[in-house]
Amino acid sequence: MVSRISTRLSVIFLPGMPQEREPVSPVRGLALGEPTTVWRNVNHPALPNRLRDLSWMTAHEILPVRSVMHSRGMGANPTCPRQGCGAHETVRHVLWECTAAGDQWAMAGSLQFPYLPAGEVLTAQLVLYGVSPKKVPPALFQKQWLTLSAIKDAIWTSRNLLVRKRMLIPPVAVIRMAAATLKVVVAAGGRPRTQPQRSLASVPIRTWEPEPHN
Repeated sequence: MVSRISTRLSVIFLPGMPQEREPVSPVRGLALGEPTTVWRNVNHPALPNRLRDLSWMTAHEILPVRSVMHSRGMGANPTCPRQGCGAHETVRHVLWECTAAGDQWAMAGSLQFPYLPAGEVLTAQLVLYGVSPKKVPPALFQKQWLTLSAIKDAIWTSRNLLVRKRMLIPPVAVIRMAAATLKVVVAAGGRPRTQPQRSLASVPIRTWEPEPHN
């Protein structure tokens, strides 16, 4: 039974799921000591509440993607909803591994977002958790992590529009959505972490009929 639903992130909180700050625990694919950095990034003060929630559930791998819902008996199909993909839709897949996500990250580029690491190849650890072997000054990392979080939020939003409304959002619109979120957050400055409204860019959006295997 679902205890609470957050419409901001389209997130389902299950009974017993902790909502407060977590103790340091292992994170898949990270070296010893790096989880401490992950949990610090999850609670980074630069993130508004929605982006903080997204980071928290990404680190815990409990974002309500199809594989998570399927494993909890709340979904019949663990497969990625992207036409022709066929992979299990994990948190890592939807935000990083899926071809659609790759196209969206490629569209982002350092020219679109100046605080993305110039001359450095993005990695899953940096994108998902903010972990990188490269030392970055705190002020620069704050802008970089906020940028990465806004892009992930836009990718997740585009996925939900595909699943719920059958709207296929082109990469350019996803990136403009992330840019709009960043603009609102930066404009808010030090004021309370209000929830920036997602804004769809004025570009053509196609709808499609998913394959009947849901």
